[in-house]
Amino acid sequence: MKSLLLLPMLMLGILFTSCKKEEIIQEVVQPNRTIIFEVKSTSWQFDNTTKTWFAELPIDEIDDYVNQNSGILVYISGDQELWEAIPNVFNGSTYVYTYTNGRLYLEVQGADGATVNPPGATTWAKVVIVDSAPIP
Repeated sequence: MKSLLLLPMLMLGILFTSCKKEEIIQEVVQPNRTIIFEVKSTSWQFDNTTKTWFAELPIDEIDDYVNQNSGILVYISGDQELWEAIPNVFNGSTYVYTYTNGRLYLEVQGADGATVNPPGATTWAKVVIVDSAPIP
């Protein structure tokens, strides 16, 4: 008797079970781009208005879209082994950066705001462009 009751219950269990369809969403990952610049000691120019030294780095990758939507990170190094994020104090001088379409400007002045000599040796700048898409 129990066997006869078990069979219909098993059939009903199979009949009323369903598979759940799951939608797989793949995210598009935008890769970051890294550009290394060799900034020679002769690349620095003095700005009489701000009393700072600056070096202009041409970066075609910074177009209007990147300028408006992406993040720009800059690191500086004296040996390409130890990198320091800027703005920061590096060897007693304060480094900052600004950028616009097609250009990035490194600026250096004394940590106390005084005018200092530009770097006397080659330095390297690592520019990381963190691509991003705006949220509508």
